[in-house]
Parts: sequence; structure tokens; C-alpha cells
Amino acid sequence: MRLPLRLALLAAASVQLPGLALAANGCADGTFSSTQSPDGNATSILFDDFSAMAGGASGVRRATSSCKLSVPVTQKDGHSVYNVDYRGFASTEDGQTASLRTTQDGKQILKYEIKGSLQDDVAISDRVGVSGSDTLDLAVILDATGPLDENGFESTLSIDSIDFARIGFTTTASVVGSMNQIARQRQSITLDLMDTAQNLLGQKSRFDEGSYLAAFASSDAAAGFNGRWEAGNGVSVLGGAAIVNPNRTEVALDTLALLAGAVRYTTPATTWRAFGEAGAWGSPDVSASLSRSYVNLDSLVFASGTPSGSLVSAYGRLGVIYAPDDANEIALSTRFTRSWLDLDGYDEDASGKNLFAAHIKGGRSHSDTVSAELAWSRRLDDRLDYTLLGAVGRTFAGSNGVKASVDWVGDVKGKAEDQNFATVGGRVGWKFDERWQVDTAVSATFRENDKPDWNIGGQLKASF
Repeated sequence: MRLPLRLALLAAASVQLPGLALAANGCADGTFSSTQSPDGNATSILFDDFSAMAGGASGVRRATSSCKLSVPVTQKDGHSVYNVDYRGFASTEDGQTASLRTTQDGKQILKYEIKGSLQDDVAISDRVGVSGSDTLDLAVILDATGPLDENGFESTLSIDSIDFARIGFTTTASVVGSMNQIARQRQSITLDLMDTAQNLLGQKSRFDEGSYLAAFASSDAAAGFNGRWEAGNGVSVLGGAAIVNPNRTEVALDTLALLAGAVRYTTPATTWRAFGEAGAWGSPDVSASLSRSYVNLDSLVFASGTPSGSLVSAYGRLGVIYAPDDANEIALSTRFTRSWLDLDGYDEDASGKNLFAAHIKGGRSHSDTVSAELAWSRRLDDRLDYTLLGAVGRTFAGSNGVKASVDWVGDVKGKAEDQNFATVGGRVGWKFDERWQVDTAVSATFRENDKPDWNIGGQLKASF
């Protein structure tokens, strides 16, 4: 498959590149020729006598021959990957060895060794990378060893040609951008589940509604139970649990259990009241499919992985309630939430398509969300009531970043960005007897650089 490439190079309108091989005993001036494809992405070097011979009747027990190569790189401002094919011939007997080694920047990147009897053509393939350089520099070393024997054959390894073909190219900006995608996806996991958690904690209910238990379902693929218990002296306990399958963004989450709980204290009933609330929510088993895209040559490459872990969020809320009469209740509050997301690391599948595969490191990231919230509840009569609500806020990315090692590139960091959001919604409740009530609700959350997230739901509520 490589031979037609070399023939094409020789037949094309290619240029001679006499400076490809530097001074070395295996490729002295006049002992090699080189050609390059018109686009500069393939280079072929042909050798007249690049070989090592030892043992047998050679007179030496060990011989070494080397050649330093400097191949032009067509795009230096990025990361290139080349297929390198070595073709030649080996002749060894029992007790003899021959080897080919290549080094780059003083580090060995390939070793091919022959031990024992062999008389055949050899074809060796490898990949090498270069970043931010005009040239791809390699040192190729041939070794041969064997015992001396005037009547024996020599251990010989010769290289006839070395072909370079660029198979990959990307930029640092493209790889970092792909890591930023993963960081934003990690952040969106928390934000998507936050809406459901707040519903579990009675965000759309009146403050003076009393104790209740409810079963609910919503269009954000959540179903479960929530409730509130008035413990007395202004203290109430809120909580709930749901099964959620929140595939609402580019992040695909497996079905998970979401738990939430909080304690609220409200001052005695007057026209103006103050309240404070503290709680937590989260999931012990989060499994997410994270994906990224980057440019390789002229194609867009998509890669993904499925880490698992856990999510915990803690929040505090302070506000005031204005109730000018028995029918109306207006609540104004501010909320601070800190979320911690723990996810395992994962390795993308490296392939010819995903040449620049990433190895994502696991760990914990956190983000902070601050919001201001307003809710107006009104009773129309003994059976019908509604709540209108709105909120604005900002999520601060904090350490919602990602660290990875990317093949042929090195260590890369990605980060999420701060994000503003606004939420509007409403609830209508119908009490069809003294204990039972049906609520229907709709809400929409608008976040920067995201599509609106609409949610429609309902619940059956029993007061006690």
C-alpha cells in the first residue's frame, strides 16, 4: 500500500529536497534522494546504502549506522501526526541480532529488533507527532551484532526507503475548545437537575399552605413524591424524591434518583414576615455521556465517554413575605447554591478517526449559583388559587473545569463560563374537597447560549 505512494511521489511534479538528511554515517551526501508531494503532506526518502553489518566475516562484532532526518512540516502552528514506513531487508543467523531504533528529541519512540535466523524483506510502520515546529526531526539508528566467523554470513539490516505521510493535524485552540465543551456539559448537569430539585422543595407552593403530601410528574422526565410538614413555632420541613431521566441538553444522563430536603423558619404571621431556609439536594449515582468535537485536517471529529459519579448541592435562602390580606401573598427572596459534582475519569477510544483521543481525568468540580426570586400567590375562592413566579440569577463556573491528556498534544485544560439565566412560571391549584387538591404548573428557564427549557407538570396533593 505504501509503494504506490512512493511511486506517485516520484511521478508527480515533486521537488527534490537535498536537505532532508543531515550529516550522519548512514546517509552521507550523495547516498540518498528525496521527493515531496505537491501539497507537502508526504515525503519519501530513498537510500543507496543505509545499512549496518556485523558478525560473520565482517571483522566487527557490532556495527551501528545512523541518519538524522529533518522533514518539512506544512503547518507548524498546530499538532501534526505522520505515518512513517520503513522498508528494507534483513539477513541474520542464529546468535546474531539486528535492530532499528528511532529517537525524537533524545527520546526513543520506536525499537524493532530481530533475533535469530531471518532472510527477508522488512516493513516497519510507526506514527510520530510534531507540535509547533517547521520540521519533523528524527534520528534513525541501525544496529547489527554477531560472533565473528570467517566462514559465516554477516548480520545485516539495510533500509531502502522511509516514507512520511501526514494523517492528522489539529490546533491547540480546537482541542481546548473541545475540552471547554465537556466543562460546560458538566456544569449543565447541575443546572438541569436544579430546576427539578426546587420543584421537590415546593418552589411553586404558597408559604401558608400548611402540611401536605403529593405525587407528581413532569415533562422533564421526572416523577416522584414531595411534601411539607409544619412542625410548629414557625418551623417547617420540606423534602421529596424523584426518578429523573433528564435528557434535555447535549448531555445524555442515565435515569437517576434525585433526593431533596430542607428546613425553613418563618417569623410569626403579620403583614410582613421574614423567613430563612437551608437545604440540600443531589443524586448518589450520576452517569453521563459527555461529548466533544474538534477539527482534524478538514473534518470535524466527534468523541465521547460515559463517566459516573455523584452530585451534591447545598443552598441557603433568605427573604420576606408580604401578605396584605388573606387572599394575597408575595414572597421576595435571594438564594445561594453551591454544587459539587464528582465524576470518574475516562479514556476515549483512539482510532484512525479519533486520532487525537483524550484521556479525561476524574475529580470534583464545583459551581455557585446566586438568584433573586419573586412569587405572587392569590386565592380566588375556597377551591381555586394560583402562583406566578419569576427568578433571575447567575451561575459562576468556579472550578467547573476539566483536565485531560490528549494524544499527540499533551496536557489540556477546559473550563466552563459564567452563565446568566431567568425563569418564569406559574401554578394553578384546584381543591376538589377539604383534603385533596390538583395542581398544574408550567415554567421556562432561559440560559445564555442554551435553548429555553420548558417544563409542564402536575401533582395530586393531600393536606393533613
